Amino acid sequence: MTEEFNQFEHALTIAENNLLNVSPRPSVGAVIFKDDKVLGEGVTDKSPGNHAEINALEQCKNSSKSIKNATLFTTLEPCFHKGQTGPCVDKIIESGITKIVVGEIDPNPKVNGKSIKKLLKNNIEVVHVSNPDQMQRSKDLIEPFKHFINSGMPYVTSKIAISLDGKIATKNGDSKWISSEQSRKIVQNMRSLSDAIIIGSNTLHIDKPSLDAKDIIQQPKYKVVLNSIPKDPKRFETLKSKSIVLVYCKKAPKKLEIWDGIEFIEVSTKKGRLNLIEVLKDLGQRGCVNILVEGGGQLTGSLIDLNLINKMRLFISPMLIGGVNSAHSVGGEGIEFISQSKKLSNLKVTRIETDIMVTGIIKKHV
Repeated sequence: MTEEFNQFEHALTIAENNLLNVSPRPSVGAVIFKDDKVLGEGVTDKSPGNHAEINALEQCKNSSKSIKNATLFTTLEPCFHKGQTGPCVDKIIESGITKIVVGEIDPNPKVNGKSIKKLLKNNIEVVHVSNPDQMQRSKDLIEPFKHFINSGMPYVTSKIAISLDGKIATKNGDSKWISSEQSRKIVQNMRSLSDAIIIGSNTLHIDKPSLDAKDIIQQPKYKVVLNSIPKDPKRFETLKSKSIVLVYCKKAPKKLEIWDGIEFIEVSTKKGRLNLIEVLKDLGQRGCVNILVEGGGQLTGSLIDLNLINKMRLFISPMLIGGVNSAHSVGGEGIEFISQSKKLSNLKVTRIETDIMVTGIIKKHV
């Protein structure tokens, strides 16, 4: 394998393994390499900390080798504009780096190829990574960020633990535990890397979840419940933690003092159900880029009906639950014809203990 492949793989790996939720930034990995040696590496900090390239440059100060004529491998085009940090592109030009291997162009209109042009004008060679797998992984890293920049809407991932016959609970509502212990650990990590977690009122009532990322310091910023007419404050006790609890409803309660700081947001209804587009737009305005849906089949199905779910992650357990009245994994209105069905692309299938984890991006139709 070429050195370009190896060092870009290094940059991808540190970006993919970033344990911090750096939203609304995407996770970026950067490696500075010269004469068969890594001089520095960096990953994106939480705002207002450094971008990956600056962290890599800072680490180079500990090297005895000069950075002049080194190569920078970065999974995303360096930033061009001044936000909470200065433009990374200027620091790179000043550093003496003479070549950059980049994974993806930044979709932010404030950047979007401008840094590439500036680097070229300053006689810095810029090449795009050529390996197809590495190109795809670079795209995957920024997919939620790109969706948010282009639409103003959060990137929505639906997590479902199901039996082989597509059930998420028994006829009595029991769902603990369908998935394996290792699968549940993966879900805790998904929670910690999400800006918000959404459930419906039925899930709150039946499961009494905490929605915490267990055994992880970093927690989701928001826990969101969709509840048309909130009536009982005690139902929300299990959610209270460091996360902010948001309740989207048709009508907010009058005696807010008994709800102990829960924030209520009124949204319109359609056919008696809360307007899910309004909910997601509001979360987007609050800076939520990554959202995890852990609601029941009705909420999941309604979001799918409206093309509001971007990614699915299914944990399929080798068990049969059965029962006409057992909870189904996907509800909503559904479709009339197979030609209208949603299919998953970029499919990844992984064995997790006894479970099968299926991850894919939802396409609108066949």
